[in-house]
Amino acid sequence: MAESKMYLAVGEESTRGVKEVATVGFIPLLSPSIPKMEFDEIRRTEMRGTSGVMGDTSVTRMSRKWGASMEMPFFTEAGGSKPMVGTILKHFFGSAVSAQQGTTNAYAHMIYPVADPFSTANLSDSALTLNLNINEGAVMKNWPFVGGRVSSLSFEQEAGQHLKLSAEFFGQFRDDVTVEIGSPVFALENLRCDYSNLKLYTGTIVRTGTAPDYTDFDFTAATQIKPDTISVKIENGMEDVLRLTGLDYSDKTRMGKFKVSVEMTIDWEDPSSGFSSVDEFNSWIASTASTNLCLEWDSGTEADTGYNHKFIIDIPVALRMGGEVEFDAEKDPMVTLNYEGLYDADGVGYIVGSLLQNTATSI
Repeated sequence: MAESKMYLAVGEESTRGVKEVATVGFIPLLSPSIPKMEFDEIRRTEMRGTSGVMGDTSVTRMSRKWGASMEMPFFTEAGGSKPMVGTILKHFFGSAVSAQQGTTNAYAHMIYPVADPFSTANLSDSALTLNLNINEGAVMKNWPFVGGRVSSLSFEQEAGQHLKLSAEFFGQFRDDVTVEIGSPVFALENLRCDYSNLKLYTGTIVRTGTAPDYTDFDFTAATQIKPDTISVKIENGMEDVLRLTGLDYSDKTRMGKFKVSVEMTIDWEDPSSGFSSVDEFNSWIASTASTNLCLEWDSGTEADTGYNHKFIIDIPVALRMGGEVEFDAEKDPMVTLNYEGLYDADGVGYIVGSLLQNTATSI
């Protein structure tokens, strides 16, 4: 009987396409997933004095690339090189600003979209290596998929469940298979984000610091929302292009438009105070209107005195997109509300931002 073993070790390449297998963060996977290789292969159909109806005579491999969809539980740090969870977020958004919290060993990393993520001040020529360590029979080997980019992030939270992150990656090629990286170590369980850590807010949110480089958020005056489920999907429109550079893989990534969408399922009710799902639905019908949403997962575990490990997703302008009301004669009615983010250029400074607080000095 064959064994089935796999683990992911993510490294940050200083130069895209040059694998990083030494400084890596170990991240658990919710389902086994090997990146899919794609090859552009052209059949030779030239007239060479032979009968074409007899069939093609050769195939030439012209280019290569890979893509991957990874589902992982969300921890505030990775095992091994602990900044690597934040590094994945940074490579999606393009920028991260880290700040020490007071005189402690806690650090806040504010991550948000930038127009030119590959400038010298941001990612420059760096990329990600997805080191898939898998068994080939009884022997573990490392398959390094290099030149990795992140094109979308989806955060899904259900009651009674851990926070799930689904990330879409693409990259250049699989480098040579080598010996297993070995000695995987994963984040402690008290650094995991889940439903009991989450509070969802709207209304008055106080952001500490100068936009968009915030160092903390205060929700004292905000209104809490209590949905059954919520999901946030963020896309950046990145795509690789194959150019005439003498390479058989893409060496240029072009940006698209950042998009964010939110969907939450909640009771259909209009309380005398607090959040009203009825008001949200009716406001959408009445006219184009927006609100704001901010999700905070506070682990309750201190990064240092007074500062917990936590993760925040901030959507300063959430355009109401209606929803679907579900009535049933045998149970309370529910509604699924939908929102799309708008760029808050004159205020907060982003369409969506995230703050990750942990013990890593930078990400």
